[in-house]
Amino acid sequence: MIKIKPFKGITYNINKVNLSNVTTPPYDIISPEEKENFYKKSEYSIIRLVLGKNELSDNKLNNKYSRAANYLKNWLDREILIPSKKPGIYIYEQGYELKGKKKKRIGFIALLKLEDFESGKVLPHEKTFPKAKIDRFNLLSACKTNFSQVFSLYSDPEGKIDSILRKFSSDESTLKVTDSDKVSHTLHPITDKETSEEIANLMKDKTIFIADGHHRYETALNYRNEMRQKIESFTGEEGFNYVMMMFVNMDDEGLSVLPVHRVIKNIPSPNEDEILKKASNLFKIKSFEFDKDSKEEVKNTLNKKLSAEFGKSHTFGMYLGTNKYHLLTLKDEDVMNEMVLTEHSSNWKKLDITILHALLIDKILDVKSKNLIKHGSIKFTPDENVALGLVDKKDYQIALLVNQTKVEEVKAIASNREKMPQKSTYFYPKLLTGMVINKHD
Repeated sequence: MIKIKPFKGITYNINKVNLSNVTTPPYDIISPEEKENFYKKSEYSIIRLVLGKNELSDNKLNNKYSRAANYLKNWLDREILIPSKKPGIYIYEQGYELKGKKKKRIGFIALLKLEDFESGKVLPHEKTFPKAKIDRFNLLSACKTNFSQVFSLYSDPEGKIDSILRKFSSDESTLKVTDSDKVSHTLHPITDKETSEEIANLMKDKTIFIADGHHRYETALNYRNEMRQKIESFTGEEGFNYVMMMFVNMDDEGLSVLPVHRVIKNIPSPNEDEILKKASNLFKIKSFEFDKDSKEEVKNTLNKKLSAEFGKSHTFGMYLGTNKYHLLTLKDEDVMNEMVLTEHSSNWKKLDITILHALLIDKILDVKSKNLIKHGSIKFTPDENVALGLVDKKDYQIALLVNQTKVEEVKAIASNREKMPQKSTYFYPKLLTGMVINKHD
């Protein structure tokens, strides 16, 4: 049984700071340049807590994690950050525009009692990496605080919980901000005990699918396991047994998933003709030549044709920095059974993203996917213009464009206890870090 509960969230004091100057996107999608800009915007930016800077004088006692804890205490003491007087479940609405269509996503933030993955009540869908978990563990240990929410999905085709959330109109306690992508973020608490209990009751039998924040969730599990070994009178209700989580109905139309394109460097044999020759054994290839004047038009044609194949075929875009874009369509998906000798399900083998890694990257480019992140040879982006631009700048050798993963594919893979390659999904819009935080009691 899933257990969620309200909490006394800590929010910025809007009488002392401007929310647009202190909130940030999730730490793991912030570039070094963006990090510097967030530091400059405000001395109270949440960036100083979630993504601190290393200093030459750092040691075990004085480092970016201890500084984050000191900042947190100082800001609370000075009422830059203020804790709520009453526990609540927080409604979080995001208004945005995607492909010319205005959309709104609604969800709620509450505390979830941590569940081991083995229970099947909370399921991941992506792989994680040790280095990121060590960083988040050190921050959690120093601050005993969830600064950002794990983003999760649940299934509610009838929209029972969403209908409850939409009954509550904004009031004077509402926090509002519009980010640099022109996404509006609105947060306000439900402090009514009966409503919180109704939501908790509707959630208790649901399965929770982690969408974003796999490293943070696993870190919370590791921290809980360590802490309960240290406490003699462990009850299971201590603050570290819970994690702050955003819950969104996967059946709601306001949920959007963007593709995550790959840009790769350090390819051993980057010759375009050789790559296309190898690829032709498995893929039908259509090439689009361009010159200086037609490049933009041809790029738009490529993107339209790629998008048109969504849900119909396993099709990918390829660019190696020459005067051609390429569209590659898998001839026969059964080849995955022959070339990927693992016990993965047919659903896993039919994912665009696993076909991309197993065939295009591992076999045709002859680079191992598992080593790309380790050696800093891959970049992920939901923006095809960024992907293609990095190749034009000669920073990377090849851009691989994909269509987005379907929400139902995430559900199917996670339910089967399988994991997709890292960065298989890009749920949009991202949650803002700093809207509300949870400090362990």
